[in-house]
Amino acid sequence: MNRKDNAMTRQHPNSDPAAPQPRAVRRATERAEGGRAPGRGLSRPLRLAIFGAIALLVGGAAIGLVVSRLQAPGGTDAAAFQVHASMGGFDPPTLSVKAGQTVKVELSSMDTSMHSDGGGWHQLAIDALGINWKVGPEASKVFEFTAPATAGTYSWYCDICCGGKANPSMQGKLTVTA
Repeated sequence: MNRKDNAMTRQHPNSDPAAPQPRAVRRATERAEGGRAPGRGLSRPLRLAIFGAIALLVGGAAIGLVVSRLQAPGGTDAAAFQVHASMGGFDPPTLSVKAGQTVKVELSSMDTSMHSDGGGWHQLAIDALGINWKVGPEASKVFEFTAPATAGTYSWYCDICCGGKANPSMQGKLTVTA
C-alpha cells in the first residue's frame, strides 16, 4: 500500500488505545469519567467561590453607591445647628437659642436637581428677622445671625418649592429664650 492509500484508511480512534485521540473525544471521555485533565480549567467549587467573591464585590460597590447618594451632604461646621431641608420638610423643625446669641445654621438641601418643583433648591426665611437663606441641590451652606434680644417664637418657611408657605411640613419654629 502506498503512502496515499494509508492516509485514506485510518482506523477508528477507539480501535487502538495507544493511538492519539482528537480533543473532543478526550474532553467527552473526561466528562463521562467525572475527572479533568491535570492543569486544565478550574474545579467547580473554585469557580463557584470566585463567582461568589465577584458577586459580593459588585454588590458591595452597588450598595455603597446607593447609600452615598442617600446620605446628607457632609457637615462643614461642627458648631453650627444642622438643618436639612427636603421635599418632606425641615429636619429638625425647631431650633432653640438664647437671646442676643450669635447663631450659626448650616442649611443643607437633601434634594437633587431632578426635582420638578424647585429644582432641589430650598430656602429658610424668617420674615420678622429679615432672614432669607437659600441653598442649591445637594449642597450645604453655613449662615450666621444674631438672635433677637427679646425672647419669642419666630416662624420660618421655604417658599421655593413643596407648596411654599401653605405646606405645614415646609415650616419651622425658632424659639428665642431669655
